Amino acid sequence: MASALDIVKKFYPDVTHMKDATKDLEIEVTKADCNKAAVKNHKACAMAVACKRTMKVDGAIVSVGRVYLVKGDEAVRYFVPPAVSREIVAFDRGGSFAPGEYTLKKPERLAPRTYATRNKGSQQTNRAPRHLTEDVRVSLASTP
Repeated sequence: MASALDIVKKFYPDVTHMKDATKDLEIEVTKADCNKAAVKNHKACAMAVACKRTMKVDGAIVSVGRVYLVKGDEAVRYFVPPAVSREIVAFDRGGSFAPGEYTLKKPERLAPRTYATRNKGSQQTNRAPRHLTEDVRVSLASTP
């Protein structure tokens, strides 16, 4: 599985450092951002255009789950909340990205994973069937 830095390097090869955001980020997407945007394009969707304009960064990579803002040789990672994710999906399917105020979230730190030992056996969990959303931009991990 590709690391976050590997994913960003596919789009911006000069990036050498990756860090997580330390606070949430408010972004205003305007009608002009929507008019300049390109469908199914990680670097040129309405949110990417708004991020570049607002934050004065060299580039932005926007997926359904993550946003990477690139300035110089450093990238900062944000998580995409469900409201923004739905707008991205609607935009990629030919709809519009509704202008307005959106919040990109700082990544939350999770507790370390614990694994079952051989003596205790494996833990079984019931997982819901996986649904893949169609007709939207490809996953960042699968981009060439």
